[in-house]
Amino acid sequence: MSTRDSAPAQGPDDLDDEALSWAGDEDRGGVAPRRSGATATDAATDAASDAVEADPMGGQAGDEPDAGQTEPTPSSPARTAATVVFATLYLAIVLGWVLSVQSTSSGSTELFVDITWQFGEFMALVAGVLWFGAVLTLTRTRPTLERVGWWALGTAILVPWPLVFVVISEASA
Repeated sequence: MSTRDSAPAQGPDDLDDEALSWAGDEDRGGVAPRRSGATATDAATDAASDAVEADPMGGQAGDEPDAGQTEPTPSSPARTAATVVFATLYLAIVLGWVLSVQSTSSGSTELFVDITWQFGEFMALVAGVLWFGAVLTLTRTRPTLERVGWWALGTAILVPWPLVFVVISEASA
């Protein structure tokens, strides 16, 4: 005797509900999709019964974050001040690279060398913006000191050396 023969008879609506849900949806708090013929009151009743089944103690679903999720760090005056200071510093870095790119050239007549030189100039121009944006995005939930450390590292790496050398040579002359 197969398991199909021993299962109770199911109507077409029961088969539709079974086809629209995965095993374990109830354990994760997932709600099965509504059928096209279901009414809004049926959906509200189903959602309310699912919420009671998910947390019988009466707590709201979503009171505590999942183990993999972290709460965003609240914005503090020090965090905002650090962001403004480093945004200004990175703007100065980008402007320094713009001036450096204008004062240097590859000096080559070969096409490949000229194309790679121009690509390097483009990367030098956008590197400051990319580093600032990446740190701002990727350290959203991290402590302020860690964010400042990453920005300080980027500042040390992205110094526009051609401009620094020109300024030093003119100052010493």
